[in-house]
Amino acid sequence: MNNKEIAKLFSELADLMELQNENPFKIKSYRNAHVSLRKIDTPLNTLTQTEMEVLPGVGKAIAEKITQIVSTGKMPTLEKYRALVPEGVREMLKVHGLGPKKIDVIWRKLGIESPGELLYACDENRLVELPGFGTKTQEDVKSKLAFYFNASGKYLYPKVSETIQTILDELNEKYPRLNIQFTGELCRKCQIIEKIELVCNDVPDLLNILAQLGDVAENYEGNLILSREDFDEIIIIPASEDSFGTVLFETTGPSEFVEKFRSHYQVPKNIADESAVFEAAQLDYFPPVLRDNDFEVDNFLKDKKTIQLIEYKDIKGIVHNHSTWSDGIHTLHEMSEHVKSNGFEYFVISDHSKSAFYANGLSEERVRAQWNEIESLNKEYMDFKIYKSIESDILSDGSLDYPDEVLAGFDLVIASVHSNLNMDIDKAMKRLITAVENPFTRILGHPTGRLLLARKGYPVDHARLIDACAANNVAIELNANPLRLDLDWSWIPYAMQKSVLIAINPDAHNKSGIFDIRFGINAAQKGGLTADACLNSMSRSRFEHWLHNK
Repeated sequence: MNNKEIAKLFSELADLMELQNENPFKIKSYRNAHVSLRKIDTPLNTLTQTEMEVLPGVGKAIAEKITQIVSTGKMPTLEKYRALVPEGVREMLKVHGLGPKKIDVIWRKLGIESPGELLYACDENRLVELPGFGTKTQEDVKSKLAFYFNASGKYLYPKVSETIQTILDELNEKYPRLNIQFTGELCRKCQIIEKIELVCNDVPDLLNILAQLGDVAENYEGNLILSREDFDEIIIIPASEDSFGTVLFETTGPSEFVEKFRSHYQVPKNIADESAVFEAAQLDYFPPVLRDNDFEVDNFLKDKKTIQLIEYKDIKGIVHNHSTWSDGIHTLHEMSEHVKSNGFEYFVISDHSKSAFYANGLSEERVRAQWNEIESLNKEYMDFKIYKSIESDILSDGSLDYPDEVLAGFDLVIASVHSNLNMDIDKAMKRLITAVENPFTRILGHPTGRLLLARKGYPVDHARLIDACAANNVAIELNANPLRLDLDWSWIPYAMQKSVLIAINPDAHNKSGIFDIRFGINAAQKGGLTADACLNSMSRSRFEHWLHNK
């Protein structure tokens, strides 16, 4: 272990001790040790403890700890404090610029225990009411988290795709002869992107063009590697004009699909347009978004036809949204007007229920006050309607957190788990199925509680859960928040087989949040979802018929 690595351990110790409100003088001494040890040229592992004691910023106590590190690779004091702090909280300390003081408040007050949970809390406007925080601080935390996730080498598709697409649009505008397109995971709209890949026509001055975007180097495969501050590695695969389509087909992948396709059909070597690969085989075009879906791949290769996937234009209503009645940023009126002005037929407001105290959940009295506002607003609308809903917490025993007479007053109840997530599969399934069997539950919200790149979610027997929803005429939410995308797309084919409707819900906490539904549609397409199997692709009249016929 070199000097900088040893120094870093003292910085970590100081942070962990600050989280435990330990002696500030000790904390300061460890921070000073971190600074001092980084400046020492002589390797610490070559010095005796006595020699270390006279070093600037060290002394006897710290020298003893360095000796322990050098001899065993560990510092017992540090291990003690690591044991007191959850792993995810320790990870938050790695987010540059947050600091233990902010993290302490976030952890203690909100129970947040990972960077991903923190990002989700920012999206849900949870930080603004914390002591010493506010809207500006929340946005600052969010930007620091974005930088942290980018540096990790794994990216959420919505975040990376929008940034890369902006770069490509600028390039195409400046260099019209340039043809550069998504390939690989980006092209297939995978939820998590581990490798950013592009195919580009091999124009003569390609290197000079790309050098305007960052550092460019050629790897052993003949591909170009573009490095930027926001992305460590963007792989650019050059292709000639006449083979562009073939290269795009082969690199889009996944390899399992390409191999299956090749076992049935030939892939021409020189195809300029990827769609021509399928035309040559006398097949419908098979969209990249479906190529990870083994069920649809097998059907396609057997039937030679592609299904009509759900599209953004198919969505008629926006379901599962929050307002200032709970933890949203915009008022109910502002949210409904925004939805209406964007051409949708209906809007389902589903603020948090009373158990969600951290989200300003609605007491029974406030529920009735909100109903009054909804009824008042609906009188103003002719061709648009707001539906009374609630995101009701599923309690530990599976019950919902309002009495039946209150639940009966809603047009629609979304039942979701938000607390006590540490469950084994038996407990999770008993809790979820009890909620599904509740006669007032119409949609099961984000069924696993996962947060992508942050939290796995509790274990679920998906087939059994979908069967229970089928038996009780309960729809399942595909939460469109890019951190959730829960239900996972891989279970959509089974849900469709069982005639369980999928509700693509943005879980919007502000006006712009309604457009997260686009990311839910991407995920739904990967699962092969069609418009007739989506709840909120129903017209308002069909939606009302569904509401009144459980």
